[in-house]
Amino acid sequence: MSNLVVLITGANRGIGFELARQYLINGWTVIATCRNLETAVGLVSLKGKFPNKLSIELMDITCPENIKTLAGKLSEENIKLDLIVNNAGYLDRENTSIHTINYANAEMSFKVNSLGPLYLTHCFLPLMNKKRLCKIAVISSAMGSLSLEQSVDWYGYRMSKAAANMLVVNLSKELVNDNVAVVAVHPGWVQTDMGGSTASENVVDSALGVMNVILNLSIDNTGNLYSFNGDELPF
Repeated sequence: MSNLVVLITGANRGIGFELARQYLINGWTVIATCRNLETAVGLVSLKGKFPNKLSIELMDITCPENIKTLAGKLSEENIKLDLIVNNAGYLDRENTSIHTINYANAEMSFKVNSLGPLYLTHCFLPLMNKKRLCKIAVISSAMGSLSLEQSVDWYGYRMSKAAANMLVVNLSKELVNDNVAVVAVHPGWVQTDMGGSTASENVVDSALGVMNVILNLSIDNTGNLYSFNGDELPF
C-alpha cells in the first residue's frame, strides 16, 4: 500500500489528525490540510516522524480560491489521489431552537460541511487515480438523517449534514462508471474538541472504524451512509 495517496481535510486535530496518523502508520502517503500551522502542532510533529510520507498544505475549506489553488499545485506536481476524506467540520453549537438562531453560524455549517466538500470534489476529481478504484469519503453524521428519530438540536449542523449526505448520493450516481466509489460515514460521538470529553467513543476507535468502512467501500455499495462500526444507516 506504500504508493496509495490520501487527501484529508481538517487534519490538524480530532478525527482528521487521527486518520492522518493511522494512514501514515499503514504506509499511505498523506496530504493533510489545515487552515494554519499554529493549530497544527500535532501534524508538524507527525511530519518529523514521516518526513517523506506526510505533506501539510494550508487550505481553508470555506475559500474556493484556496481549494482551487491547492488543486492546481498538486496537479503541477503530478500527484494522483486514491482517496479523498472530506473531514473538516463545523458545529453551530448554540443553534438549538428556531427562536434563537445565529444565522451566520448556521451558514458557516453549510460552507464547511457541505459546500466545501462539493467544491473540493469538483476541483480534485481530475487528480483522482481512476486507473484503479478510487474513493471519496464524507465524514457526515447520523444527526443529518431525515429518517432516524431525534431530538431538536443544532439546526445548521444537522441541515448541512443532510446536504452532505445528498452530495454523496449524487456523486455516487454520477461517478459510478468512472471507477470512483463514494460513502458518507458517521464517526460516532467522539471525544474531540467538537464532541467533548463526555463523548462515548475515543478518537482512535472512531478513526479505525472510519478507515474500515472506507476499506470495504466498492462500486457495489457506493452511495450509502454507514456508522463507523460498519452498520448501514438510513438517510
